[in-house]
Amino acid sequence: MRIRSGLAALALASLVAMPVLAQEWRGGKARIDGVVKNDKGEPISGAKVSLRWGKSGHGGPDLTTDKSGKWAIFGLQGGTWDVDVEANGYATKKVQIELQEGGRNDTVSTQLEPQKQAAPSGAPAEPMTMVDGKKISKEAAAAIEAGNAAMVAKDWAGAQENYSKALAEIPDNSALLQRIAFAYLGEGKKDEAVKYARMAAEKSPGDSAPWQLIAEVEIERGNAEAGLEALSKVPPEKIVDSGLYTNAGVALYNKKKLPEAEAAFDKAIAVKPDATAHYYRGLTRYGEKKTREAKEDFQRALELAPDGPDAKEIKDLLKSMP
Repeated sequence: MRIRSGLAALALASLVAMPVLAQEWRGGKARIDGVVKNDKGEPISGAKVSLRWGKSGHGGPDLTTDKSGKWAIFGLQGGTWDVDVEANGYATKKVQIELQEGGRNDTVSTQLEPQKQAAPSGAPAEPMTMVDGKKISKEAAAAIEAGNAAMVAKDWAGAQENYSKALAEIPDNSALLQRIAFAYLGEGKKDEAVKYARMAAEKSPGDSAPWQLIAEVEIERGNAEAGLEALSKVPPEKIVDSGLYTNAGVALYNKKKLPEAEAAFDKAIAVKPDATAHYYRGLTRYGEKKTREAKEDFQRALELAPDGPDAKEIKDLLKSMP
């Protein structure tokens, strides 16, 4: 009986003590009030304000703001309180305050920010297109694809139009500027082609492709000097088309600028020994009275292309030379 009586007394004591512990945040002399507004300074009515006292396992009252966005309560214990403020459509705001029981506490002013709309659960993420480490819009990506398709179809105007749309979003993209240059070149608008190639070279100084395009265009329209100037900006190891130097040399030869032409053919042959380059260098040297060197070039041209289009003329020249 004593054991049962003792257990019953302990159980009763525990039941009585629990509500007392749960409410120990009450009975103090502290008063606190607050106001809740949105990011425009407008009061938020019906916001939930939860106060939790640190000493009681975060027990405390839950309040609701009035039409003026205000709330107030008194009879709280002093000390540290956590205040959580939440309202529909707004992000929850958490603050911590220190309540004093012996004086007036400052009004807790809380501003709630609109809650960001989360993407629907399970919704596929929008595809991201990156160009040179930059994210571009789906419209710009579609314009680039359309431009590429137009280039394949040799629709030069369509390529220019679509690439220009994308360029408005990524104006510093050298590759896009180069594509526009090639589109103008395909249309025969060489001035525009050079213009965009120079813009591409400016945006990407280390890229040799724009300068080679400029060289090709300038040499093709007879500006050999301008073409060679463009090629001088390209590292020699990146020039794999000896024809650019050969064509420049032919243009200079036709202008009777023999020393400059010979130098151009020297560079062409350094890139790749070619029968045409040797043949024209031979003609250039022959015009400079360098007979021995000219014969060597003609013979080398025959070795490289014994049945080439210039073979008969080379043989006739060799027969006429001392």
